[in-house]
Amino acid sequence: MTKCKKKKQQTYLFDDLIFQEIIARLPIKYILRCMSVSKQWYSTISSSAFANAHLTKSPFAHPSAPVNTLFIRDNYRNKSYLFSYNDDDDDDDDDRVSGSFENNLVKLDFGKKQYLKITGCCNGLVCLTQIFDNYFVLWNPATRKQKKYESDRYLKRFDAQSRPYVRVSSGFGYASAVDDYKYVQILTLYWESVIIVHIFSLRENKWRKIDFGHDPLLIYKHVGLDNEKLYWTAKSSQLENVVVSFDLGNGRFDIIKMNWVETDVLGVMGGRLSKCNYRGDKIMHILEPPSILKSICLPKGLCLDMFSEMVGFTKADKFFVTVPSSGHENSACRTLGLVDTRRKPMQYTALWRFNMTLEIARYFPSVVSPFPMGEPSWA
Repeated sequence: MTKCKKKKQQTYLFDDLIFQEIIARLPIKYILRCMSVSKQWYSTISSSAFANAHLTKSPFAHPSAPVNTLFIRDNYRNKSYLFSYNDDDDDDDDDRVSGSFENNLVKLDFGKKQYLKITGCCNGLVCLTQIFDNYFVLWNPATRKQKKYESDRYLKRFDAQSRPYVRVSSGFGYASAVDDYKYVQILTLYWESVIIVHIFSLRENKWRKIDFGHDPLLIYKHVGLDNEKLYWTAKSSQLENVVVSFDLGNGRFDIIKMNWVETDVLGVMGGRLSKCNYRGDKIMHILEPPSILKSICLPKGLCLDMFSEMVGFTKADKFFVTVPSSGHENSACRTLGLVDTRRKPMQYTALWRFNMTLEIARYFPSVVSPFPMGEPSWA
């Protein structure tokens, strides 16, 4: 009687399960290592489907998630950095001073030598715009991929004499409803009181013109991205200060009547539009326009007499600010600082000194491609 040999049962995981449920949950440094396993793995991990799976499963990708990494741009020196911060690192070290955070700072190799300003950071893509808005660059510092995009041809129609009378302001963000990254360029023509809007779609890889849909405004400054809406400060024809929002999903502009003055600082805090005023006591308002969700009073003892940007919050309710460096031998410096709102009294810590052209933005590493949707990211 012959013994029946048991067939060896081979177990394996389907590719979808491996990539969508296992690899997509790994930290970015391990995902990048997985890309070198084979051409198939490289292709799969470079796809938009995997990038979206990674963003969905990451606890830090959502706009309201705690901030643990900043993208920093020092335009004067043409340098870019990533600054990492973990609240747990400071639990037993309350006496750290400016300059002791050197290991938290990583210099990035960008390559371009022209003056570029931060237009936005979204899902791991950094958008940098040339100062005269002749072009913009989408850059993924994690994968080291970047692509330059020329501005719409309409902007190039203005000669050197008329260009000073054209104000250009831009914004960048993601629309989940159409799975598309969009660059929005707003032109205000002073002599005609006209607003012209052009939008570049990364999915379609082309520009298109849309109607502003409201009376012309003087657009001042891009504030940020909140819940797939871009915000700008503006002034109406009645000289009323307002905020302009653009919904990346439905492509519509709205005018929000908000009481702000030129000395106020507007930004995005905890995934919400926020405003800090300088009238009397400094109070930061977390907004759900036009209502106020939460207010934080910043005591005078913090010595934050002037700060130009704010980004936050960490998981311990700290937030980042940029402050002019007082008493420093180089008066053209700006300091990246951290405000601890849970301390009694509230505490400010200087982290690192940069040039006055310092810009900061919340950053999250990903494998999102800066190339058009129809172009392979490995090309």
